[in-house]
Amino acid sequence: MELVFQKEWLKEFIPNKHKVLEYWREHRYLDDIIDICKITKECKILDVGCGLSTVLHFVEGKKFGVDPLADEYLKLYKYPEEVKIKKGFSEYLPFPNAYFDAVFCSNALDHVTNPKKTINEISRVLKKEGNFVLTVEIFKAKTKRDPAHPHSFLLKDVLNLLRSEFKTIFEGTSDWIGIRRYVKGVRKSSRTELIIIAKKKSEGKSETGAFN
Repeated sequence: MELVFQKEWLKEFIPNKHKVLEYWREHRYLDDIIDICKITKECKILDVGCGLSTVLHFVEGKKFGVDPLADEYLKLYKYPEEVKIKKGFSEYLPFPNAYFDAVFCSNALDHVTNPKKTINEISRVLKKEGNFVLTVEIFKAKTKRDPAHPHSFLLKDVLNLLRSEFKTIFEGTSDWIGIRRYVKGVRKSSRTELIIIAKKKSEGKSETGAFN
């Protein structure tokens, strides 16, 4: 299901990258994220569940993406040269401990098999005091969705998932329009998107990994 969606979305994304950047700035606080996380060209940045239209297009740094469908995406799309994409799962990130300065997970946590293990893995690969940027749709009540979205998170669910590993330092909401709908001209939604910046509480142990 996701691959079919991404193939169709790619046709719209390529000529509309400026609108995707606009969405990130207006609805996902990108300028605040860059400022709070102090993202520069020297930072190592990871996007978990990166997809094709990853935020890595719009930030500086040494940039890495991981996605279960990465091999298929690499056949479809030529990512910017400085963006390294690797096949992998959020519960078993193929990177060493304490490797990244910042990790993004955008509209992906409700897709994963094990959200708690995903959060633990993100904490593991973050440096001491590293920042986690989470974007996720939140619901007012538990909702049965579809196989591609096995989870419907309440605000308290998200905060509980983060609590043991992270301290929230920024929390914002916006209309959950969705990037593709925004590109098509939709500007309002009754659904809600949560954007959190959370700082890692503890330090992991460094080790050698696949990326250097």
